[in-house]
Amino acid sequence: MSELAVGPSITEIIDGPVAAVDRVYAFDRVRDACRATPRPVRRARTRLFTQPHPTGRWPAIAEGTLILEGGVIVCAGVVASTLREAIDQLTARLRRRLLALEGTSSVRQRRPAALAG
Repeated sequence: MSELAVGPSITEIIDGPVAAVDRVYAFDRVRDACRATPRPVRRARTRLFTQPHPTGRWPAIAEGTLILEGGVIVCAGVVASTLREAIDQLTARLRRRLLALEGTSSVRQRRPAALAG
């Protein structure tokens, strides 16, 4: 009997005027980042935020949190001049942090304290 591969639950939080095309782009990029993890991603949360600035610029903020199997949490945040740039930088940071987890002891399966010897 084979198990079905269930992907992570991905949530996006949108604050401010964010174009639908940027929402889809962010969703796709985060989903791609979830595939490059040392262990399965259970939940992913992304927040996209834009707000008018008194200088006339619209700074863009992208934040992301991945919860991996075993309770490991990987998060990153970026401020950029465009939302696309923020999304690209966010996913690059998440991937670097995920790569840093490979081979570290923090990714080991955790045992409850009562069972630890």
